[in-house]
Amino acid sequence: EPALDFLVRVDRSVKPSYPDWFKKLENPELECSGPAEYDLQTAVQQWLASGQESVIKGDRIYAQLKKDNALASCLNLQDGLAIQQKGIAVFRKLFAGKAVFLWGSVLQDRIGNLFVPYLYGNGDKVVVGWDWLGRNFLSGNPALRFSK
Repeated sequence: EPALDFLVRVDRSVKPSYPDWFKKLENPELECSGPAEYDLQTAVQQWLASGQESVIKGDRIYAQLKKDNALASCLNLQDGLAIQQKGIAVFRKLFAGKAVFLWGSVLQDRIGNLFVPYLYGNGDKVVVGWDWLGRNFLSGNPALRFSK
């Protein structure tokens, strides 16, 4: 089996493109923030909010991250797109069976609902999805955050 490359490179000068239903970015200061290069195995951790061991609404996760001033430590859509480019083998090795969330890029749609991007494995691809914050989040839905 070929060696997997966990080094992620992100061009922070290029803003990501958003879905057509996008109205506004909740935290625009985080849109292009973060390191330009990092090791996905050692520099990123999977984090669960208090209460997420069972079931918790996304709104509560977002509120906890904001209250703890932790949004800046969360990966964003740019990171997700760079991780997606690493391919399914890297994704499965680190996140098998999980949907991992990128709380640095919470969006608002045209009617005010909030959505957070996430990555999941689907067949031989890593796919970007968007989840409504009013939905239930489980222990298999960790946030990706940069390690301290």
